[in-house]
Amino acid sequence: MREPSDSTGDDEWGFITARAKPSPQTATNKEALADLIESESSTPAEPKKNVVGSRLESWGDQSSIEQLRGRARPLSWAIAAVFVIGYINEIVAGSRFVSLLGLKAVVIIYPLAGLGLIAVALLQITWIDRLPRDKALTRVTSIYAGGFIIGLILVAIPQTTIVGSGVIWLFADQLNFLLPLIIWTMASDVFNAGEGRKIYPFITQWQYGGQLTGLAISALAPFLFIPLGIPLPYLLLVCPIGLLLIGLLLPRALKGSALSQGHGRDENVVESLKSAWSFVGGVKAFTAMFSTSVAVFTAGMIYKGAFLSNSEAIVRDPAKLQVIYGLTMIAVFIMCGVLQKFFVTKILEKFTIPGSLLLLPLFATACGIFMAWGLIGGLGIKPQFLPLLIIGIILWWVPRWSIDDVARRTALAVVPNERRARVSFIIDLLPICVGLIAAGLVLGLTFATGLTELAPLIALPFALFAILPARIMAKEWDKALLSPLLRIRKRLN
Repeated sequence: MREPSDSTGDDEWGFITARAKPSPQTATNKEALADLIESESSTPAEPKKNVVGSRLESWGDQSSIEQLRGRARPLSWAIAAVFVIGYINEIVAGSRFVSLLGLKAVVIIYPLAGLGLIAVALLQITWIDRLPRDKALTRVTSIYAGGFIIGLILVAIPQTTIVGSGVIWLFADQLNFLLPLIIWTMASDVFNAGEGRKIYPFITQWQYGGQLTGLAISALAPFLFIPLGIPLPYLLLVCPIGLLLIGLLLPRALKGSALSQGHGRDENVVESLKSAWSFVGGVKAFTAMFSTSVAVFTAGMIYKGAFLSNSEAIVRDPAKLQVIYGLTMIAVFIMCGVLQKFFVTKILEKFTIPGSLLLLPLFATACGIFMAWGLIGGLGIKPQFLPLLIIGIILWWVPRWSIDDVARRTALAVVPNERRARVSFIIDLLPICVGLIAAGLVLGLTFATGLTELAPLIALPFALFAILPARIMAKEWDKALLSPLLRIRKRLN
């Protein structure tokens, strides 16, 4: 008989719970108990592993990782394809819309994007958990493909080209936020939380690959299309085609996987929202997670808008702005890829889920300080200092798309199947919607008054406030795992 270890090193679920160091008295009691058990036990000690045994065990661990990657490959390809389409859409349609309307395009599109995400989420929330997950994905991709075709027709008509460009740009937020949410929900069906902390960084690496590919295609397309006399909006044709292929091929690739088959109950919008909010509001850790998400994403959206508008004011050259923005994003995704490859899993194991989710508000606060410093100046730095703006936005984007992204997906993996997609809408999507709307109002105010350099200072209190509910979430996380509203799926597996 051996004393059970209180270490989580060999427990694939240990990273979920917060860890506390034992008190000296507890440690002494454990040592005394261990001595007593050792003296009375007749159980022979476990034989030491020889070199061959250790290598076989290591090979088994590696084999397990390869099996997880094999199961995750269709999801990885799908998430990469979604972001290729999303970033082509955002850059091509966004550049066209801004060139037609100027900087006020950001002020217009942010609130519309937030309201559009809320509207589409409300349309989907009644059936997203009712239908089998594969059928839900096919329905969403088909609807988006149809919307893209309508938008492209509007772009082709001179009288409606501005409206069409705006409509298509709005789809960028749907593709970059809402559709990935559904695919990540499918990943949570296929993998339990213990498997997720091993495989989610792998899936996220493909996400970065898709984002970089979309950026590269959009940046290189003018050098190919313009000499051939092909209008750049023709590149957007890949969007509806790609969406239809994702909706057709991914469900086939996941056939036989443990995808949720839906609860099958007919619910209206109010009932669906009540069901999802009863979970979020009934589990303090998730209530705090929602609160910190609203605050930190509001700050982040303001930072992004402030970065774009103030960078343009500094360089005063659309071509230079595009180069600065593109190179900054590429640098961000490269850093995110390195973090995912070598560090994110270790960070999750060291800080656990709640500790990892606390990092984003801290980095968002640092972002606001650097951006405000770069715009206002001081301590030997002249006002409108672009390098500090770049450092600041990197401090926001890198943890947002690496550590926080994986920790958030892993936390949502413990939500019951029949509520996961709807809870994801509330935890992940709604804070982004609120952030877009609030950022549009703040940026509109700064544009109207000519005080765009104050935007980071307005965002900073939101980032600071986000720290408080993040700490509450960390404190309540262990209690949340015992809540009757929450069960960890497949734990016995």
